[in-house]
Amino acid sequence: MDGFADLQVWLWQHWIYTSCFVFLFGVAVGSFLNVVIYRLPDPDLSIVKPRSRCPRCDASIAWYDNIPILSFVFLRGKCRKCGGKISFRYPLVELLTGAFALGLFLQFGPTLAVPLYFVFGASLIACSFIDLDYLIIPNEISIPGILLGIAVSFLGPEGYWKQSLMGALIGGGGLFLITLIWALLRGKWAMGLGDVKLLGMIGAWLGWKSLLFVVLFSSLQGIAAAVVMLVLGVELQPPLEEEDEETELERIRQERRKKFGLDEAEDKSEKDLDVAADEQDEQQEPVGFFGAAIPFGPFLALAAIEYLFLGQWFFDLLAGR
Repeated sequence: MDGFADLQVWLWQHWIYTSCFVFLFGVAVGSFLNVVIYRLPDPDLSIVKPRSRCPRCDASIAWYDNIPILSFVFLRGKCRKCGGKISFRYPLVELLTGAFALGLFLQFGPTLAVPLYFVFGASLIACSFIDLDYLIIPNEISIPGILLGIAVSFLGPEGYWKQSLMGALIGGGGLFLITLIWALLRGKWAMGLGDVKLLGMIGAWLGWKSLLFVVLFSSLQGIAAAVVMLVLGVELQPPLEEEDEETELERIRQERRKKFGLDEAEDKSEKDLDVAADEQDEQQEPVGFFGAAIPFGPFLALAAIEYLFLGQWFFDLLAGR
């Protein structure tokens, strides 16, 4: 313990160097998160191999063109080989992850909370951008995240594991109850079950007391985003294309063939396609926020990150302190 205390003192004495290292480490992890965001939703892709490739021409990217942020700037956001544009999202994810890591260090200092909360926050960032693209939150992140959050709680104050366990149960169970009631009343899910698991993960990491803050601020920010989209004339619920029933059914079948990698299996019966679809986890269904084509996961994640930095201030404000 004395050695760890000495390390903490040294890190604070050299906080400028430490801050730079923490930020750069976060940026490097953000580069890996870009791979996770792009590949994890596709069951045919591995997040380990092959090495990074241009999404347009499929050319392998050299190491010197794969330096986080800097390569994007030097190449002006274009592939060196084909000249195709590279999405600004890549450096954005890297910057956000680096800024989050630095924020944790400045908030909690050189303590064990920094690497633990960084793992939690990195998971939230990955879930958010996957949800923005596909309106899904992968079980590969949310379910292990719940278990890890409960396990980590035993490192906290005595008895904190109870708050973690209650947070997972109340967060996931409470949101599931809301979506179930909405489904019974309106005939459709209020939001995807992936959001239910995500809130369960947040509750497991931050404890049940955080849920008031997270649900309140995620809802307010989600509503604000929806209002802005309405003002700007953005469609919250894309209208159904005017197609007859048979054409629509065929379109759905074609999407299923592509989704489940059955394009080449023309001899597959429609029953086989239906079975494949039913076996897909329910959280893969693209459900937005109370029927609107807007993902709720990013707002839950944002509110959870805000709680890490503003939660104590919020409860002090409520208590009049």
